[in-house]
Amino acid sequence: MYSHKDRLHVVILTQGMQIEGDLHVLAGSRLTDALNSKGKDFFPVTDARICKVGSEDILYSVQYIAVNRDSIDCIMEVPGT
Repeated sequence: MYSHKDRLHVVILTQGMQIEGDLHVLAGSRLTDALNSKGKDFFPVTDARICKVGSEDILYSVQYIAVNRDSIDCIMEVPGT
């Protein structure tokens, strides 16, 4: 069953990696709503750029990546993008 989704442009920090891209959440949801929902172990991120933390050199640029909830150290929405 398909549910309409909104895109939030985010930066996700994992152990040693930084992922920037569009996180897909249920329509009308906030970032905190998605994080507090225990229904999924992975978050879908599209148009992702992956770098080492502290570097701006892009290691990977992918259309889709599934980010494991347990590997996230920090996540922040980037407003206006």
